[in-house]
Amino acid sequence: MRRLRILVTAGPTYEYLDPIRIITNPSSGKMGIALAKAAHRRGAKVTLIYGPGSETPPPYLKIINVKTTQEMHRAVLSELKKHNYDVCFATAACADFTPVRTYTKKLVSNRKVTLTLKPTPKIIDDIKKISPRTFLVAFKAEYNRPKRDLIQAGRKRLKSSQADLIVVQDVSKPGVGFQSDTNEVDIIDSQENVVHIARQKKTTIAQKIVDLVLTRLA
Repeated sequence: MRRLRILVTAGPTYEYLDPIRIITNPSSGKMGIALAKAAHRRGAKVTLIYGPGSETPPPYLKIINVKTTQEMHRAVLSELKKHNYDVCFATAACADFTPVRTYTKKLVSNRKVTLTLKPTPKIIDDIKKISPRTFLVAFKAEYNRPKRDLIQAGRKRLKSSQADLIVVQDVSKPGVGFQSDTNEVDIIDSQENVVHIARQKKTTIAQKIVDLVLTRLA
């Protein structure tokens, strides 16, 4: 990966109900940071766009900190417009919904509140539009789905986002996904080939994903 420029998104995002209450998810950012480290060790120039995860990124990376999905979206598009990125690992677990109305004052806790939510922007749907030549590795988390449905959902998302690879995982399994140091994934390419990686450390899986991307770029 020497001389390659790599963009990684990682961590969760926050969507604010009021100044102190949020909609989010348990993403730690561990998988994205593991990929950023693996790419950096191969000599790549890595930029990490990082939401408020619990994992601390290494100081030797270029880090852009964001909180909301909109901030993540703007940062990704800005980087793609400013630089020619060879690869984008879109691992961030952005919040899928945001309140239609955000309250500027703290909501009173002993009153009923009705919330209307709307979808947040789908960042991976815009990456190829801005930078068609960037090799896009998308990530998709599912919950308690049969293997066949998991792969089908991954293939569908791969096509809709025009990604080159997609990494899918069932986060209902013990030791898989959010907050865990381990993971178990299936990697699907645009020809619908599937590579399964059994449960192991995220750092090891990151190295294998980077190896696969290098093979495809070659």
